[in-house]
Amino acid sequence: MLKRVSLWLALSTVLSGLATAADYSEFTVPGLAKGQITHGDIAPLIHYYQQQDWLEVTELGRSVEQRPIYLIKIGQGERKVLAWSQMHGDEPTATAALFDLLAVLQAQQQTDSTQASPAWLDNISLYLIPMLNPDGAERNSRFNALGIDVNRDALALQTPEGQLLMQAAKQIKPHYGFNLHDQNRYHGAGDSKKPATISLLAPAYNEAREINPSRHAAMQLISAVKPMLDKALPQQLGRYDDEYSIRSFGDTFSAMGISTVLVESGGQYNDRFRQQARQLNLQLYLSWLAMISNGSYRDYDLSGYNSIPMNNSNGMKDLIISDVTLQRADGSGPLAKVDLAFTAGGNGRGPVVLNEIGDASIYGGYHSLDASGMVYSAGKAYPLTGPLNLSAERYVQLLAEGYSHFSGEARLLTNNSGLPVAINPRGVNTLWPQRQLSTTFLLTLEGAVQWAVINGRLIRLADASLVDAYSGN
Repeated sequence: MLKRVSLWLALSTVLSGLATAADYSEFTVPGLAKGQITHGDIAPLIHYYQQQDWLEVTELGRSVEQRPIYLIKIGQGERKVLAWSQMHGDEPTATAALFDLLAVLQAQQQTDSTQASPAWLDNISLYLIPMLNPDGAERNSRFNALGIDVNRDALALQTPEGQLLMQAAKQIKPHYGFNLHDQNRYHGAGDSKKPATISLLAPAYNEAREINPSRHAAMQLISAVKPMLDKALPQQLGRYDDEYSIRSFGDTFSAMGISTVLVESGGQYNDRFRQQARQLNLQLYLSWLAMISNGSYRDYDLSGYNSIPMNNSNGMKDLIISDVTLQRADGSGPLAKVDLAFTAGGNGRGPVVLNEIGDASIYGGYHSLDASGMVYSAGKAYPLTGPLNLSAERYVQLLAEGYSHFSGEARLLTNNSGLPVAINPRGVNTLWPQRQLSTTFLLTLEGAVQWAVINGRLIRLADASLVDAYSGN
């Protein structure tokens, strides 16, 4: 009984629109907080909902590799909403959020209190396509199994996935569309030097980017949720570029008279799997469904939409080391103080790259290190002339002695330190750091090594700890 009361209270808060992120933890579907969500992850959930009588689950069709693509329908109302996720296979945040939405609605079905029932269920028919591109999801790839970007297939319709989405839109004839994506975590929110954790857009329907009634309604929906997002994400809300793309589904649906809202889930500090963006997606869906049901979004003008800062596509770096001193070539003293900015490609899955030397003050950093007073040193190579069993204590000793990397045969080194090592790295033994190369070096203070940067990762010698700037975003 107490559990049911607790669930009802949490659900009432969510449905009232007054929820905080903590209120949504009750409805976070387990097993989906990760960087890659595949068809195998959602198949048990789909199977479960196929057994429920408060919604309809049908197989919309099959992908290139014959994985099923599902359509879920909820409600019988006149106002139709179509939402689709993971048309890019490596963008899973909204897929998790859609199943969280189903968990909220499932909780409503299981309570015996009519007060918990969301009013929009009577006025809306909601259609969900979770994971439009299951083949891309399997590969953790943007593209489908043919290497085609499904979101650039609205014109030619060369992919079965694109054909199925267009078929659904033409058969359902939705009034509203939620186009759900993830964006690169290096997008910043305007000039805030903060990540654009959520970016929104009402896509253009023509080259002139004019505003017709359907696009106007999409802009109003965004204006209506801006206060909530500003409170949850101070200076971390962005507006996606509205350049017209004739091949893209959002723009095409906008031209078809569907009020389409693009949601891009982005990076956040110390949130590797974008769980705050996931929770905010759920809040957005519930807010918009309520507003579409009662028409309250029409009370908002476009000022909120127009005041959202544009995305800054290169606004964030993974790591910024500031005020590093570079020595003169003859060793006679300081030459310059520079900032070093690093990124790890593939949204953190690729190698770390030094891609900015100089003034990095225009960027925000997920992590930063103030190196004031510290001097850049390429370090020395420790030759592997025989087997070396490397403990943390021995490794720190070598770093303190000025060795930044190892040379020789990698098989000779057994690394038991728990810390990264560099063996025969590129871009070392240079007097000054080199773009795209120098991710292994030392930082000294008054001649003593304080920090080691090994393959772009920070080791603090004082306590032999790894300060990993890439694992949390």
